[in-house]
Parts: sequence; structure tokens; C-alpha cells
Amino acid sequence: MLVLLCLGVIPAVQAQTYDKLWKQVEQAEKKSLPETVIKLTGEIYQKGEKEKNSPQMLKAYMWRMRYRDMLTPDSLYTNLNGLELWAKQTDQPMDRAVLHSLIAEIYSMYAFNNQWQLRQRTEIVGEAPSADMREWTANMFVEKVRTNVREAMADSVLLLNTSSRTYIPFVELGETSEYYHHDMLHLLGSRGVDALNNVMGLDKDSVVQTSVENVYLGMLDAYEKAGMDDGYVLCKLDYLNWKQNSDPTFVPYRAPQNL
Repeated sequence: MLVLLCLGVIPAVQAQTYDKLWKQVEQAEKKSLPETVIKLTGEIYQKGEKEKNSPQMLKAYMWRMRYRDMLTPDSLYTNLNGLELWAKQTDQPMDRAVLHSLIAEIYSMYAFNNQWQLRQRTEIVGEAPSADMREWTANMFVEKVRTNVREAMADSVLLLNTSSRTYIPFVELGETSEYYHHDMLHLLGSRGVDALNNVMGLDKDSVVQTSVENVYLGMLDAYEKAGMDDGYVLCKLDYLNWKQNSDPTFVPYRAPQNL
């Protein structure tokens, strides 16, 4: 009986420890102490790694990455390589999907923020990108984002059957996601569409538009097969809204006037 009681107490103690550390991070942030934030989030990451707590690791990594980038802008490249290595090495398919979603977002934001410079460069086709993404051309970023979004959305059944609640505190639940039963399919699908839209202006061959459409169609297929009517209808509305805004040839369905 004592053993059972102890087993019940341990998770609560661990959660309190994380809460205490995050409160310290928030205090350091309010006091504008970036180095303290980096130190504390490093401790949270190590604790999460030891306890195999992916949500804590992910949140800590992204916080640390943001503050390291503030102090040393070049650290972005090292941190991004760390995420890519993590995605390759993890044996957790759901973690891998989340990591690919994060990687797609980071590449897309970098390309979006540097799109003027990228448009001035002659595209290089048929060559592997260099190790330094500052030397990449626009099409390389487009392909990198498309590849990572595709990897993130590869297993729609897994994403549909995984609740975003399992990734708290890395994930913050929104009101709209309740209609999707807080599934990871909706979360990563929405993130994937946002990442692809960030590089839409760099795409000369409409491959990004095709990728966005594939994300929506994959989500719709998964919701339909699972019989999740709420998710299907909401996803369909998002898809039709995107289609109308992105495709000038798209004609919305109109009911016959004589009915």
C-alpha cells in the first residue's frame, strides 16, 4: 500500500518541480535576464530528457533557442541543426512529427524574412543545398519546407489518434481545437499550411499550392474515415476559404436557383 501511495505521489512531485522551474523562467524573463532564462530552460530540458518527458523538452528547447538567438543570432543555425538531429534520432513517431513541424516553421520564417534577398538569387537546381543555409536559393527553402511538412503529416492516423493534451505544456489548447477533439492532426495540419504560405511568394512552379492542397485533402480524408463530422466540416470550410483566396479559377458551389 505504501508503494502504491508513493507511485501516486511521484508524478505530482515531478509536475510541481517543472512548474517551479517555469515560474523561475517567467521571473527571469520579466527581469530581462536572458542568460538566466537560457540556464533554466537548459535545466528543464535535461530533466525532461532524463525523465523522457517530450513536451517539457520541446518547450524548453524552443524557449532556449529564442533567447540564445537574441544574444547570439548565429546560434539559430546550430539550434536548427539540433532539431534536425533530434528528429532523426528519436524513436517516438509523434515526437518526430512535431519536430518536423517545428523545422518547417523555422525554415519558412527565415525564408519569409529574407525573401527580398532570395528573389535576387539565381535558382540552383539539381544540386544539394550547402551546409550553410545563408547560401541557399529560394527553391531550396521551398523544397525544405515542403519536405518537412510532408514528414510531419505522413501518419494521419497517428496524428488523429493523438490528443494535443499529451503535449502540454508545449502545446496550449485553443477554443477552436475543441471541435477537433484536440487532435494533433488539426494542430500540425494548421501549422503546415502556415509554413507553406510563408514560402508561397518564392514558388515559381505552384508546387507550394499543391502541397497546401495535399495537406487539406489528407486531413479531410482522415476525418471522413474516422466519422468525425465536426472536424470534417470545419476543415472543409478552411479548405474552401483557402481555395477561394488562392485560386482565381475556383468557383464555389452554388445551389440551382430553380429549387
